[in-house]
Amino acid sequence: MDYNTFITTTLNNNYFKIIHSNNNGSCCYDSILKLLKKHSLVLPNMNTKILQAKAVNWIINNKYLYLFEYDLSLEDLVLFTHNFNTFDEYITNYKIYCADKYSFNNDLRWGGTPELIALSNIYNVNINVYTGKSFNKKYNKIIKGTIINNKPRSDFRYKLLVSTKNSILHTAQNIISCNILYSKYKNDVSHFDTLIENI
Repeated sequence: MDYNTFITTTLNNNYFKIIHSNNNGSCCYDSILKLLKKHSLVLPNMNTKILQAKAVNWIINNKYLYLFEYDLSLEDLVLFTHNFNTFDEYITNYKIYCADKYSFNNDLRWGGTPELIALSNIYNVNINVYTGKSFNKKYNKIIKGTIINNKPRSDFRYKLLVSTKNSILHTAQNIISCNILYSKYKNDVSHFDTLIENI
């Protein structure tokens, strides 16, 4: 990809304001929950534990749903995403809250694409997952974008990674988009943060 294509297929570093999410293992759910509350789609007392349970239950009830954009059933996407051998293994692990400080193996329970698809359908919202990229002109290639203290560096661009809009079963005419940022760090830890459009 050349520089001009990179610029036209990404969003400027000041397009969104980054709102930090929990670091306790519930960042995926927390980043979405902040946006659901902002748009008054959930009650103020809703929390990430309930949100995870709703997502997992929706997945269990819709595991045979065929996802055209992935050419997989939801069950297969779950197994692929979370690296489980059986769907029962997923249920056993994900019925436990991802941020349960008294539970072992919390690193097995994190929100990903299947849970985002579930939340999209439950709340009838489109969830856009962005990642941060920059373009290294010297080597003519795309590199990881840099964020310092929740502020993107000047060469940072938001690149759309995943959108759930094609996975929503029943869409309303004026569907709300929830935007989140996916970051992967050097220690192989992944994290989601909330994105709010700057107006």
